[in-house]
Amino acid sequence: MEVSFYLKRPKATIQTVIFARVCYEGYKMKFYTPENILPKHWNSATQRAKESKKFIEYPEFNTRLDAIEAIIRNTIRKYVNDHENKYPTPEILKPLLDAAIRQGGKVDKLTFMQFYDDFIKRSETGLRLVDGKPITQGTIKSYYTTKKCIENYQVHAKTKVDFENIDMAFYTEFTKYLTLTVKQSTNYIGKHIKVIKTVLRDAKDNFKIPVNEDFTARNFKTIKEEADTIYLPEHELKEMAGLDLSGNQRLDKVRDLFLVGCYTGLRFSDLSALSPDQIHNGMITITQIKTASKVVIPVHDMVSEIMNKYSGSLPKAISNQKMNAALKDLAQLVPSLKKKISSKITKGGVLKNKVITQSTKDGLQKTEVSEKWQVVTTHTARRSFATNQYLNGVPTLSIMAITGHKSESAFMKYIKVTNEDQAKILKGIWNEQKVKEVKGEGVKRIAI
Repeated sequence: MEVSFYLKRPKATIQTVIFARVCYEGYKMKFYTPENILPKHWNSATQRAKESKKFIEYPEFNTRLDAIEAIIRNTIRKYVNDHENKYPTPEILKPLLDAAIRQGGKVDKLTFMQFYDDFIKRSETGLRLVDGKPITQGTIKSYYTTKKCIENYQVHAKTKVDFENIDMAFYTEFTKYLTLTVKQSTNYIGKHIKVIKTVLRDAKDNFKIPVNEDFTARNFKTIKEEADTIYLPEHELKEMAGLDLSGNQRLDKVRDLFLVGCYTGLRFSDLSALSPDQIHNGMITITQIKTASKVVIPVHDMVSEIMNKYSGSLPKAISNQKMNAALKDLAQLVPSLKKKISSKITKGGVLKNKVITQSTKDGLQKTEVSEKWQVVTTHTARRSFATNQYLNGVPTLSIMAITGHKSESAFMKYIKVTNEDQAKILKGIWNEQKVKEVKGEGVKRIAI
């Protein structure tokens, strides 16, 4: 371990702050001390104040720097001793040093929110991996969102959330706050709980930080409800493809890009980044941004037709937000999508019809969803791909290899297949069996 002191502005003619450069176990950290000095009184060789009559308080000044160095060393040693020889990252060490120096050398314990900041930093810099893979930007964004919710809850409840009090009482009050005060949906609340459990598990398993074990209890659960969403069956996709949009270039490109999503199953993030060099011999080979997994997708005739329209490429994607807004305008032109649908969600603890927010000249206006075109989004394309391929008889595992679902049960919850659809599938299988029997391909019964 090496602790060195330097001036922030060594050539200044006024006082400048002194910072410590701390090197330990491969880490390097710059820590600004509360001490200031005129550069002319500083000895860069000894990294202390000069012994000068012009700076008569140099003994006390250097004693304070010695004390700061001792605090830095003791803080690191204490952390290592308390965490089974694990060294703190700079993001963890800095708040510990701040607290210790303010308290005259007393090393304070690491708080949950301080650890949460370090958790995010390690995720952003690649120090924290999941299954050997870096954390995606979307996941990191969810970490920040949950952190903000906890901070707001602390203000609302006039309490401090820390390792020892994240218990069942916290779970009850926090979910109650999100449900009744913030009026978040069941699934959104579940995502916050999932993130909190992830942070606690990281603290407990990887840093041996004492935590309240209630977070492992069965009732400290990640709540969720089945999403009440839609898909577009083949006849609606063909109706959309048949629209004459020659007079509207904007919607023409949006329609084409959406249809590519419907016949590839790609997430919008992957679809918007798809380039011709990822397509060879009738196959799309792409490493998914969200999962970092490689998938190979056959090029559907509809995709080939659209690519030929754009000279072997795809229309340039716009932002997801703008795409969703344009999709509403597009979907409204499809006659089959102007039909009543049932769409519900639990929000604020109440099961109710979904609402959408539309911009108007008078401001924002909430309107109950009543027609299918109003709930079409970029993600509808991916869900339509999965559902339609399932209904077309494509093996479930083959579809899952593209969608990335890890289990068949999760996949079956994702697709939107009604009981009537399942009955038609079974009837189709029976009809195929009858045809085979007529052709002599059925199972021959042996008389006994």
